[in-house]
Amino acid sequence: MTTTSTPDSEDGAFRAAMAPTIEALGVLTTCIATAAGRHGNLPGPHSRAMVDLAYEETHSGDPRWQRPLSDAQTFGSMTLLAANDYAACYAQLFAGTRAPVFGHLVQVRAVLEACVVSAWLCDPKIDSTERTRRALCELLYSAKEIGRLRIEPEGDAATRLTLWKDVADALGWAVTWGAANKPTVDGASRPSVPAGIDQLLLDSGDAALGRVQWSYLSAVSHVTWYGLRQSFLGQPNEGGGLGPSIAPIGTESKAVNGQSLCLLRALRTAGEVRMTYMGWLDDEWKRAREQAVAHEVELLRRLMAARVDGPYAGVD
Repeated sequence: MTTTSTPDSEDGAFRAAMAPTIEALGVLTTCIATAAGRHGNLPGPHSRAMVDLAYEETHSGDPRWQRPLSDAQTFGSMTLLAANDYAACYAQLFAGTRAPVFGHLVQVRAVLEACVVSAWLCDPKIDSTERTRRALCELLYSAKEIGRLRIEPEGDAATRLTLWKDVADALGWAVTWGAANKPTVDGASRPSVPAGIDQLLLDSGDAALGRVQWSYLSAVSHVTWYGLRQSFLGQPNEGGGLGPSIAPIGTESKAVNGQSLCLLRALRTAGEVRMTYMGWLDDEWKRAREQAVAHEVELLRRLMAARVDGPYAGVD
């Protein structure tokens, strides 16, 4: 049998320890959520986003898709806002009297995936043509999923998918399909999430950290025993089961610090990509970014003090 236990949360110590993380996430998520409004919902005059919009006005594409770069900017915005919302929910999970056992890990997984996709869509270093390919990837992927899930009449779903395939053909771009119905448009495809996590956290793409994080968080989300058993406190890692003894289940501060570091750093990095692309690197963003970085350093210090050897070791 099992009992629920969160030893770090007794006498409010856990919530007090989480207060700086909740504050840093609150400042960062608020800054991201209000960024568009602070700038009149328009890109900065010298931004890459404004260059893309100017390109859209002067270059004719397929008449069935008249605003491809405007759409790309919308997709990048919505994916970051999704990540931002997940992160705000993560913070709220620790604002109560009971520490979550699994719920925060599901939120971290969602934040990381959304940040990877948003950074890919908002990359300020790519040109307008590549950004259009990436936007078309999103439209094809969405159309394919609508058809697969049968949430619209079959004929409507097929018509939409055919439309975006025809647009790709008209632009001279080959479309191929990979695993999980994900398309590749003339070489452009959604990035690997593990490699994307590494890019966000470590500025590298070999996926050493990303594979561990993604595997563990996916195991929790898909209720795989490997992921669920990590919450049993004080249990050895060897063996396939826990035996007949009473096993306390809970959330330890060192594990939460590690996941908080990953989440905060990923959101801050994806936010920086978006703000750079849109030309929104204002004073509010710089203050939120600096507070996030300062807290990341503190979380890393705590992890090093706790000698954590898990998937967060090596984040510097």
